Amino acid sequence: MLAFESGLTRCPLCGTWLNWEYSRRPDSPEPDHVIPYSQGGTDTIENVRVICRRCNQRLGARAGNTVKALARRPVVRSVDLQPGDQW
Repeated sequence: MLAFESGLTRCPLCGTWLNWEYSRRPDSPEPDHVIPYSQGGTDTIENVRVICRRCNQRLGARAGNTVKALARRPVVRSVDLQPGDQW
């Protein structure tokens, strides 16, 4: 909850809004090891970040530059609609 309390509202990798109310959805926040645990990464605050579930599943146990791993994912932008606005 530290990430939520500090105001983390978007995935730092893809920019999607994080849904803090529900789990196991593509936009749900999940902890991610920067250096994967399977490759010797530790459970320290310096090696953990919060990203969306979709990015976390796409990355799997890959370490390093995550931009290449997410290159195929389109960036979804939000639209602010006011009452009475139309698409």
